Parts: sequence; C-alpha cells; structure tokens
Amino acid sequence: MTQGRPTGITIISVLMILGGIILLFTGIAPLFAGTLISIDSDSSTSQFGSLITIGGLALMALGIASFIVSWGLLKGKGWGRIITLIISIIAIIFAIITLVGSQDLIYIISVIIYGVIIYYMFTYKVKLFFGKVKESTNI
Repeated sequence: MTQGRPTGITIISVLMILGGIILLFTGIAPLFAGTLISIDSDSSTSQFGSLITIGGLALMALGIASFIVSWGLLKGKGWGRIITLIISIIAIIFAIITLVGSQDLIYIISVIIYGVIIYYMFTYKVKLFFGKVKESTNI
C-alpha cells in the first residue's frame, strides 16, 4: 500500500513556490540596476553596482533553489525534507537573534511557524511519505 502525500507537505510546497516567485522577481530589479550603475561610473560606484548585481543573482538563485526543494517535497524525496529542516532551523536561529537584538515580538511568529514545520516533518505520516519509517502491518 502506498502512502499519499500529506496535505501539510502540499501546503509547505506551495508556500515555497510562492516564496521562490517572490525571490525571483525581487532579484530581477537589482540585477538590472546593478548593471546600469556599473556602466559609465567611477571605480567605487562600479564596485557597488557589481555588489548589487551579485545580490540580485543570489536572490534569483535562492528562488530557483526554492522551486527545486518544493519539487523534492512534492515528490517525496528525502533530500527535500532534509533541506526543509535545515532551512527551518536556520530561520529559527535568525529569528531568535533578530528578536533578541530588536526586542520586536513579531519575530516570535517566525519561530512558531518554523517550529511547527520542524515538528510536522518528524510526524509519523510525513516520515512514512518520505520513506523514513516502514508502514506497520498489524493483522
């Protein structure tokens, strides 16, 4: 008997796709702006333009990576689950650091959301979908 994809995995994947789209579009503007700044300017401004271009490329690369991880989640690939766990742990760390630094309680929401994602990734149903546990056959 095959295990169907849990609804939560579909929701997380769709959110990652939306995030990837946002990252792609956010990366387009700096990509072109950095190129325009680099053209016909002095060396310090040219270096600044290059940094902006690199930032745009990084955002676009993260958008593409988000699509790939989302695909891995939807297809039940173990690496998709692992990368999602790593991203969630890093996001919690950054949210806690930002929370302590700014003392803005809004960052607790990020900690809670990513904490729920981490918890969800360790539930039996999700681990079964990703092939991390065997389905019990009680007769």
